[in-house]
Amino acid sequence: MDEQKIEYFMQYSEIIPNFDAFMESLDKPQPYWMRVNTLKIREEELIERLENKGFKLEKYKNLNAYRIIDMPVKHPGATIEHSLGYYYIQDLSSMAPVLALNPQRGEKILDMAAAPGSKTTMLAELMREGTIVANDINFNRLKSLGGNLERLGITNVLITKKDAKKGNFGIKFNKILLDAPCSGEGTVRKNPWGFRVVGDREHKMLARNQKIMLKNASRHVNNGGIIVYSTCTFNPWENEGVVKYGIETLSLEPVYFDIPIPHFKGVEEWGGEKYEYGEYYKRIYPHLEDTGGMFIAVLKK
Repeated sequence: MDEQKIEYFMQYSEIIPNFDAFMESLDKPQPYWMRVNTLKIREEELIERLENKGFKLEKYKNLNAYRIIDMPVKHPGATIEHSLGYYYIQDLSSMAPVLALNPQRGEKILDMAAAPGSKTTMLAELMREGTIVANDINFNRLKSLGGNLERLGITNVLITKKDAKKGNFGIKFNKILLDAPCSGEGTVRKNPWGFRVVGDREHKMLARNQKIMLKNASRHVNNGGIIVYSTCTFNPWENEGVVKYGIETLSLEPVYFDIPIPHFKGVEEWGGEKYEYGEYYKRIYPHLEDTGGMFIAVLKK
């Protein structure tokens, strides 16, 4: 990792536990993870097929998620099984917001920033029956979303192209997933060349947009309904700061939840700002389970 990135991540030395291990993890390549699409194939059948091809896979707890230890191809998407939609390449940390949302049969769910579809497709697999509105503003990313839905055999998703900050979806939902566009610090291992160091001004601009999106989400969720707010970044302005706005300004309530993925609680103070309810939030760091990074909060209207 170059000196600029080292200096950049040092700003979090006081809020990330085991910071030396965290920094060491950023210098290591991120392994591939995959999720079995049980809408199309039994988990045991797929694993047998891939292992017969030379894949070495490690199942993660009771999830249909696997760490790819070794593989006979350069990329895990280069198999007929992937083309047939039998599995989806998705980091374990990316699965956490969907587990927090806990989709149920028959629900109406909005995925506000859905493309290219890793979380949307996982929602559909878990809920089986119900309706998902998958929204994104980027047309090219929406094409990827549509392709993934078709490949995985998912038919209960309606795609919309709206601005998540102001789009009117016409109905209210039982649950909303707002996996907000962010500075992407948690993806630095996956894409070290594409990661761009940003300053305080851009973090604050992103946080402002995230708050506007959260406000729009609160308009579209039923009373008593749930919003999961998540990002793949570490910056508290984009995480705890946005949730604080949701609680204090939008009258949303933090909800305690658990996930089967190692995590730490939310940050309680950073940059002169204090944040309550840290025990309600989850922060996933790369050095805990060899994944990307993720922040998750559950809010009730």
